[in-house]
Amino acid sequence: MGMIAGNNATLQVGAQSDFSTAVAPTVQVEFVSESLDEKHNLITPDQITGKRSVDRLDEAGIKVEGGVELVANPANIGILLAAAFGAEADPAAVDSSAVYDHVFTPMSAAAASSLPKLTMVVDRIQAVKGYVGCKINRMSLSAGVQDYLKAGFDFIGRNEATDALESLSSGEKRPFMFTDGNLQFNDTDYDEVLSLSVDFVNNLENDLYVLNGSNYMVEIEPQRREITAEVEALYSSDIETLRESYYKGGTKCSLEVTFTSTEEVLTGKYYTLTVNMPNCYITGNPVNVSGPDRIRTRISLTATEQNGESPITVTLRDGQATKHIA
Repeated sequence: MGMIAGNNATLQVGAQSDFSTAVAPTVQVEFVSESLDEKHNLITPDQITGKRSVDRLDEAGIKVEGGVELVANPANIGILLAAAFGAEADPAAVDSSAVYDHVFTPMSAAAASSLPKLTMVVDRIQAVKGYVGCKINRMSLSAGVQDYLKAGFDFIGRNEATDALESLSSGEKRPFMFTDGNLQFNDTDYDEVLSLSVDFVNNLENDLYVLNGSNYMVEIEPQRREITAEVEALYSSDIETLRESYYKGGTKCSLEVTFTSTEEVLTGKYYTLTVNMPNCYITGNPVNVSGPDRIRTRISLTATEQNGESPITVTLRDGQATKHIA
């Protein structure tokens, strides 16, 4: 039967130029789990035939759905951030060095705008499958006490096909950890944080089939983006002030979280990942006593776009001089 175990699986990713055409992967991504699958919608005419069951099923639509979970590190997150947001600025050198800031923002609507599409190649030992035309519908980042920064990506795509791996290797960079983090509300540090999460949803079109003689979807694009965050923290005077002024007061605030690795890109310059949401509203901040333990609270936030500022900006600092998706 052989040893067909997930420990030996491989995930590789490449950026496509055409929605229906697979490409060779360019990046190998360390991952925790994946659930990519080709979905077939079989329909029946529901006609009365005098038979004991339905008399036929016909193919009506084919698409890919599923996700990838990973521990975020500087080598595996860049191409996925570029694919999730759609807009990546030209890399900016830090202090004229070979260290670069990659700035990702949600792409703007325009006739020529299109969210990047990926070929996701998964080696499951028994077979290697490529998932073509995959676009990221949802991205989540989360971290908690005594843990790594986790990232999740949910995809909608076109089709599955037999594929092959390229000769690539993993970046093997140190993952970002919860203890690497610094969280600020309105440029002020809040250090009694227990966990945090950020969700970015593209609200991709789905089941977009047209009268073109094919059971495959045509290319799908984002609709209005939804961007939320949640912070769990110990209840304190600072949290009470935040609650009174920004939750009950209905005033917007800013949230910024930066993870700074202990691993250097160059001497004295470290890998970092920063999430900035400059115009947030606190939509929930309950404070309750649930027992004899320390009182905690959860702060729920929703990002908005105001005054031309991006509702969310993610910056990855690494040693790559080119865009993660050109």
